[in-house]
This record gives sequence, structure tokens and C-alpha cells, in this order.
Amino acid sequence: MTGEDVPVEKGPNALLYAGGRQAAGTIEVEMLKPVSQGYLTSLWNQDVFSKGRERSFSTLANRLAPAFTLAVLLLALGSAIHWGGADPSRAVRAFTAVLIVACPCALALAAPFALGSAQRVLARRGIFLRNPHVLETLARVDTVVFDKTGTLTSAKLGEVRFTGSDALNADEESWVSELASHSTHPLSAKLTAWLGNRSRQLEKTDRPAAASFAATPGNGIQGTVDDHSIVLGAEEWVRSPLGISSRPARVPRGSAVHVAIDGRYRGHFVISSNLRPEIQLLLADLGRRCEIALLSGDNERERGSFQTLFGDRAKLFFNQSPLNKLGFIRDLQEQRHRTVMMVGDGLNDAGALKQSDVGVAVVENVGAFSPASDIIMAATLVPRTHHLLRYARNSVKVVRASLVLSLLYNVVGVAFAASGRLSPVVCAVLMPLSSITVVAFASGLTAWLGRRSGIGPDSSLSSVSPEKDNPTEEDTGKDTDHQPFSSAKAVQGRAMEVQSS
Repeated sequence: MTGEDVPVEKGPNALLYAGGRQAAGTIEVEMLKPVSQGYLTSLWNQDVFSKGRERSFSTLANRLAPAFTLAVLLLALGSAIHWGGADPSRAVRAFTAVLIVACPCALALAAPFALGSAQRVLARRGIFLRNPHVLETLARVDTVVFDKTGTLTSAKLGEVRFTGSDALNADEESWVSELASHSTHPLSAKLTAWLGNRSRQLEKTDRPAAASFAATPGNGIQGTVDDHSIVLGAEEWVRSPLGISSRPARVPRGSAVHVAIDGRYRGHFVISSNLRPEIQLLLADLGRRCEIALLSGDNERERGSFQTLFGDRAKLFFNQSPLNKLGFIRDLQEQRHRTVMMVGDGLNDAGALKQSDVGVAVVENVGAFSPASDIIMAATLVPRTHHLLRYARNSVKVVRASLVLSLLYNVVGVAFAASGRLSPVVCAVLMPLSSITVVAFASGLTAWLGRRSGIGPDSSLSSVSPEKDNPTEEDTGKDTDHQPFSSAKAVQGRAMEVQSS
């Protein structure tokens, strides 16, 4: 289990772990360990999965509450003693007014309303927080670590192009598509989807059926379609039986699927991952403000292109296991880094997501299962990650501004009340008015900043969900065990269930 498109080759006596899937062929396996000692169990048993989160504003409010109460009582008693000798009636009025006008509610409501409003704004845009206090940690992020496949690259069909001495005609493409559809290999699935789209564009609906087919693990698949012999797979495996020497295909990005039809080598399809739009802008912006890194379970064939995207100072690690990813995040936290955010999409990222100070689970369908995380983000919003961080920082600034506003009210209000110039009735009006003012300021300013955040338009769940209500496996490149919800309302409802649980 790596979370990548390319299968891992396993030979005799190799260890197979729970979570993996056999691509093809027949194998004999021996059970060595019980489930309690399994691969995923050992990952989930890490101490990180029971780690709590600090809530600074809640802690601040709890620390201020006793001091605020004591200060108000002392001021009320001081006012009564000060005016008691000269004007007893004024002393009673000052004592009562101080107790009434002092408003701890404004202090207590500033953070919940500002952060809660920010959480609501983000949810409308397809970003769901486990709780509002995640924003506090998000505002302190100084290191961002990305997964590659399914996070920076799209899990859907990427670019596919054919290179050969002559192009395949429509009938030949339909033969290749039919044979590829009988393989469980991810590249075959993408090739089938791409050729199927081309057939629909050419309005070709009569797809032939394969008379026979056989898959060779690690090499490819061969069979007979419409009385024609078709071979798909690795270059050497396709060329060698034809007596053609293998010449390594130059594929700067992506993987190659070679094709032979009726004993004649025809060329190869290049299938590349589709980098999400504006990823270059995202990494450039983050690189100026934070330290960024890449953790991928894939091999290093695309190191050069991603090093260009991330910059020379960024750390890029490939062939990373789930435990490697978890360990890397832990090492960062033990060094000079204060707050680490991990952005990933797969089950193999679960440990790293939980270990990080802020774990962002990227999902194609926001109602689908995702590993333990602090944030669930629609995949289409990954290029807006830098706007999310900026909005979190601005939301925390709103909280601080609301606290300052509340403190100013209390200082001015208590000063007038202690002077004996405010009647208890006026104080009774001012006290709730201050709470309303702080709540309106915090909620209104947070919502206004959300509209200017650049994360996405309000009520954009429809743009987050797939174009079809019920996409097929070819459309999504994923299993359809977890059907997506057919409406934005259902998606939002499921997301709120995830938060509450």
C-alpha cells in the first residue's frame, strides 16, 4: 500500500501487508502475523493518534476569567468605599453600576463567534474544520508538507498521448480499449477511460468483445479482440517476441504503455499525472512565507520537474512508506519548526496527518471517507491552500481586535460607573449592547474577509463535487464503494457528521 498509481513488484518470499491489492495472476501466501500485529494496526497504534490539541484562546479566556472577576469586585468595593463618606447614595449607585456594566460576556464571545463564523465561511467553500480552534493552529503554520499523487496531481485522468510510426485508427483504438478494460492496472484503467472518451467524441458505440485475454504481472496484458491479436504493456515485453530490440522510451513525465497489433509494434501511449491548476503559483507563494517539502510514495522519475516547482531549498523525498512520512513530520517538530501542516489524500498519509499540528485531508468527494485529520478539503481547492493560511491569520487578528474592543468597553464603562455618573438602568442597557457590538464586529468582519479571501465563491459545494452525480470508476479513477452524494445539501450534512464524530 503506497497510495500511488504504479504497482510495487513482489517476488517469492516477500512480505505482503494488509491494505495491498493483488494486480493479477495467482499467488500462494502464508499468514505470518495476526491482524492485531498488522501493518495498518501498527501505524494506528502510534501514540500520535491520541494526542490532544492546544486551544490558546480558550486557555486565555479561562486564565482571564478569575482575574476579571476579582478586578471587578475590587473596583466595586473601592468605589463604594471612596464615595461612602461623602455621598452614601452615590456609593451604592457606583457599586451597583460597576457590577452591572462590567461585561465578561464580550471577552468570552469574541473568539467563539469570530472562529465559528470563519468555520462556517470555509464550510460553504468546501473546507471543513474539525472544530473552530483549528484556525488558531493554522494561523501559526510555518512549514507545509505535501503528498504528491492525488494532492498536487489530480486523481482523475491526466494527459494521454500516443507516439508511433502511424496513428491508430478508430477500430484499433476500440480493440486496445476493450483489452485494457480487462486489466486492473491503474494505467490500463486510465487508458480505457481516455479511449472511451475518444470513442464517444467520434460517436463510435459498437465496441467489440475480447475473445480471450491473459495478464502477466509486471509486464502487461495480451488477448484477442475481433480476431486481432493485441499486446499491451512494458516495452521489452511487447517488443521482444516480435524480434525488435528494446529502445528505452523517452518519457520525461508519466508512464508508457506499449502496443503491438497482429504481430506489429505500433508505438506507445504516454500517460502522465495531471498537475492541478495553479500549483506553481501556490508553491511560489508558500515558498516565500513558509518552508515547504514533498513526501511521496512514488518513485523519483519526476524529481526534476517537482524540484523546479518547489525550488532548490525545498526537501523532496520519494519512495516513502506511511511510517517514513510520520517519522519525517515528527523530526520536523522536534527540530526548530513550531507548527507543521501536512496535506495528503491517502490512507497511507493518515499517520503523518495526525502527527502534524494541522492535518489536511484532500478528498475528491467531500462526503467520502478520509483519514484522521483536522481539516477536510475538497481536492479542487488545494491550489488555494495559501489563501486558507492567510484567511486563518486574518481570522485570528479579528479575534484579537474583538478582545481589544471588549477590553476598551470594559475600561471606559467601569471608569464611568465607578465615578457614580451612570445609573444602574443605563448600565443594564450598555452591558448587552457591548456583547452585541462585539459579536456583530467579529462575525461581520470575518464574513467580509471570507468574501475577499480568494479561497472560492460562497456556496461552492456544487463546484467541489464531481460533474456527474454518480460518476463511474472510469470517471474518478477510484473504487465506487463509497457513492458520492447527489446534492450539495447531502454533502454538507455528511461533512457535519464527520466533524461531530
